[in-house]
Amino acid sequence: MAPATTTPESGDRYARRLAQIESPLITQLAAAISHLRTAGEQPGLEQSLPHYPNQSASFVASRIRDNVSTAAGLLGSLIAPHARVEIISYGVLHQDPPSGDALTLDLTTALRNPPEDPAVREVMIASTGLDQVVLDYVLATPGALEIAERTVLRVLAQAAAVPEQPVVLHVYCRGGRHRSVSLARAVGALCEAQGAGVDVTHRHVHLPVVENAR
Repeated sequence: MAPATTTPESGDRYARRLAQIESPLITQLAAAISHLRTAGEQPGLEQSLPHYPNQSASFVASRIRDNVSTAAGLLGSLIAPHARVEIISYGVLHQDPPSGDALTLDLTTALRNPPEDPAVREVMIASTGLDQVVLDYVLATPGALEIAERTVLRVLAQAAAVPEQPVVLHVYCRGGRHRSVSLARAVGALCEAQGAGVDVTHRHVHLPVVENAR
């Protein structure tokens, strides 16, 4: 008997499957993990919970967060070695986006655009996310690492749901030189650390700074 063969899905069918994955599963997973990671950090959670006698809410939340991290790690170890991830960074102001269906990470209003910081403006204008000084600056911005971690979870969720397809991720900011390049590198490194095969392309990193890239 001849071996079974598979044919690529049509663009419309793949887009529908991608939308189904993206909306209910990935959004809910990211929201749940985000909530659990912040639970127990607010004041007033030291009261005991009815279903967990003699244990404070903050302690229970901490245990849940640990379990979520463990589960995410196990998921990654099972999925990532078989995953292929293609990451493209770009800047929307260049009006030259990559084509095709993809997960997206929109940084146009997220995080501070490095050239807007007067303390480092000259260095940032002369550098890109390929330079360590920019990468360190962007990843030190509050919320940057959390964004990278949530994005990796989305990538792994899609890899699990559509294992026969490479996961394509488009990461974009305004100018395509700093935030998008740095987060694309960070997400790629995290995926590689799980064992995934990763290819990262920076579409506009070589272009001049767009002065109104906020």
